[in-house]
Amino acid sequence: MFQYSSKVFPLLVVVLPLYIFLQLLKQNTNLSTKLPFNHTFSTTFHKSTTITTTTTTNWITSISTEQPRRINHDSDEKYLTFFTHSGFQNQLIQVENGILLAWYLNRTLILPKALLGQAFGWNDFSRLYRHHTLRDTSNNYCKQFKDKKSRKLASCPDPSKYALTSFDDLFDLSWAKQHVKIEQRDSSDFDWLRYNYGIQRSPNNVDLIQHGSYTDGDILYFKDETRYDWRIYDVPSKHRFLGRYADSLDIAQLQNRSEKLIHFTSLFGTGKFPIKKPENIEFFKSLQQSITYRHPAVLKITEIVIKSLGGEGNFIGAHLRTADGLFINAVPENIENIIQKMNEREPKSTQVLPKNKTINEMLSICVDLAKSKKTTLVFLATDAIRPRKNVQFKKLWLHSPCTFTLNEILSEKNPLWSHMDQYRTLHTGESMRKFLIPLVDALVASKGKSFIGTNGSTFSGYIRRLHHTTSI
Repeated sequence: MFQYSSKVFPLLVVVLPLYIFLQLLKQNTNLSTKLPFNHTFSTTFHKSTTITTTTTTNWITSISTEQPRRINHDSDEKYLTFFTHSGFQNQLIQVENGILLAWYLNRTLILPKALLGQAFGWNDFSRLYRHHTLRDTSNNYCKQFKDKKSRKLASCPDPSKYALTSFDDLFDLSWAKQHVKIEQRDSSDFDWLRYNYGIQRSPNNVDLIQHGSYTDGDILYFKDETRYDWRIYDVPSKHRFLGRYADSLDIAQLQNRSEKLIHFTSLFGTGKFPIKKPENIEFFKSLQQSITYRHPAVLKITEIVIKSLGGEGNFIGAHLRTADGLFINAVPENIENIIQKMNEREPKSTQVLPKNKTINEMLSICVDLAKSKKTTLVFLATDAIRPRKNVQFKKLWLHSPCTFTLNEILSEKNPLWSHMDQYRTLHTGESMRKFLIPLVDALVASKGKSFIGTNGSTFSGYIRRLHHTTSI
């Protein structure tokens, strides 16, 4: 018979239970996508299992070196939060949905910061959590990597390509705050929530469950498996159209939840809330009309540019998105659409313009001609780099020679940009100019006598909304 050596047997006593635990851990993780809405999760792991987390969460350990501020709060107060993602305009859609849901549920909205510049797309809860925490201004983990290569290996973002700021600094949320209590989420990690709001998770939580809805301590999670997991209805119904969404929630379900915090992965989607009740429709309409730009530098530069164009209503505003996704290949089609819309709204000018003039001289001539109704002046908001030299734009320049972009009206070295350069990013101290320019583009384009956008662009959609709001 085989004889165990005195050295092997003690080793088996240690290794075998650990192997069994890891297999069970794997099974629990795989089953997490099948959790029902009202599943309650409670960790029961022994303290010794926490050693497995040290290799996967070291990017979090160096985040909270600054002492967070404690917010005075009612112990019975309930909260709502989520992670933002995608481009700036898609973030705004999520914020509006968050305010609507907080109003439905009578919960305080803990609002993430706005991410300007290089964004990250939708992902599951754990990855969005990582994206946000790595960008938190209190995160010291990424600061140790000084060159591009080492940052990339550590999955750290380039600090020069993004900026964080409060949505409240960018947008007028005064109307929303009359109806919903809104507080800023200064840090994405859960210790910040615990310190500031007393929101607790289960002891030894190791975030085993990747997808589904469940309760962990004071938190009710909705962790998306896809970008379109839950559609949220204000009116209960047995037969409802889900569209691209996988499942549904009723507001009444959520109103009855007792958890201190409801934490969604995302509130993305213009169709996430199919509103039926007239009073809810009216609230959301008023909310959207009230959310306009308020950043002082954006307002000041916009004022300067509009004055250079001869004032509000002396030009047509247009937006042409070119730089990403399906819009790259659709540039010729979208330029054709802008030209067609201009022809429908105003007859093509037959005015012969002088040649060999500088951009500034041409702008002055075109402004005067537009004031006397002899030509159509166009302000073009675009993400294209050097569009004047882009052959794809040639048809637009030929059709509407009195078309100008922001950097042609206000050159890069113009001292008037000092109004914007005084605002600096929180994490690098660099000028906020390149991150705020798209907001100026949008606001100027919205002040024209009419607006022509890019089909399928949420940014065009917001400019159009601004145009209609200021025209009321």
